[in-house]
Amino acid sequence: MPTPLVTGISPRDGCPGIKITIRGENLGLDDKDFIGLKICGDDCRATATWVSSNKIIAYAGYGQGKGDVIVTTTSGGIGSCSVGFYGRVEQAG
Repeated sequence: MPTPLVTGISPRDGCPGIKITIRGENLGLDDKDFIGLKICGDDCRATATWVSSNKIIAYAGYGQGKGDVIVTTTSGGIGSCSVGFYGRVEQAG
């Protein structure tokens, strides 16, 4: 199977814990094939739910600044990303 490719995310920025919809190609054959997710360098696999080979739902970690969304599968290995996510931390006051 070809390597995973993330082609879209919604929203494109947010604070830690925000729900993100990840769209792409070859994001895994099933939930067991989907083994890794990094958002802005943070491991977010524990919060992710595999929906289909084209869609994953996850929650952002504490990565700050602009970074890639990288999916890893058993069948395709470590993927690439054509879009980025901007992690920000808002402070009260």
